[in-house]
Amino acid sequence: MSDLSKLLAIEFHDDAGFAQLRCRLDPANCDAAAGALAEAIAEKRIGVNQRLHDLWLSQRLNPSGASIKDADLRILEASLLQNLGTPDQPAPDKHLHGLVAESIWYEVVSRIDAGLGLPIRTESHDWSATDPGGDGLTVYMVADHHYCFRLWESKHHGTGTPVRDTVNQACRQVKSQSLSYLARFSLVAQQVAEDEPLARFYGSLAELWADNDPAAGVGISVGARSDVDIRDCFGKVTDYFDFDPIQHQAQLHLMGDFGELARRVRAQLWKGCGLWTEP
Repeated sequence: MSDLSKLLAIEFHDDAGFAQLRCRLDPANCDAAAGALAEAIAEKRIGVNQRLHDLWLSQRLNPSGASIKDADLRILEASLLQNLGTPDQPAPDKHLHGLVAESIWYEVVSRIDAGLGLPIRTESHDWSATDPGGDGLTVYMVADHHYCFRLWESKHHGTGTPVRDTVNQACRQVKSQSLSYLARFSLVAQQVAEDEPLARFYGSLAELWADNDPAAGVGISVGARSDVDIRDCFGKVTDYFDFDPIQHQAQLHLMGDFGELARRVRAQLWKGCGLWTEP
């Protein structure tokens, strides 16, 4: 599978005393990035079924190749068209852009060390970018069986206002919904029950947050066009939370023409489902 992070120019900043990544996509890499993101979304949604994943990939790479059984195409559509719709009835742009913004965050946060090492687990929406609940959670091992986490909110910035407006909106959302989000993520403890220390850590996420424990923290991620106003966009993040500055993280993804990238991601996913469309 292609590595999106290798297509991005990545800069590290700590302007407000915490780790910030600024990632830029060269417009010349739009097609490659769309392919990498489509593969990443397919991997997350159907990767556990190798046969089904291989069918999607072969259809995507060669839409005029061997035909796929109607039953398999229906399964692919059911598995992959959430937040996309069909060429005849596409999903709202807001849903598509949210899916792509979150997928970019997932690929970057899983592969780029922003100071805590790579996450030992990265949680995101299992099915739809529009589902209620936190957008993401990263868990890090900072010492032998000592963990910390970041609760993430991921947004697409699609307005003509400065990016800081979207960042501040994301901060307000996390601040008001954090305990609810973490209560849902704590259910992952059932999946990692064989690792007792990690399961116990997941079970205590909301308590650690409420206590402003050093093991807790927040992350804000925004995807946008490359020509937006990014001045001081993360400058107020630390004002919203009772954490030390180092307990914050931020990512800004400047993806050229974000809407065009999202449309190309959707086209690649449609291709693999037998819904041929020109990007």
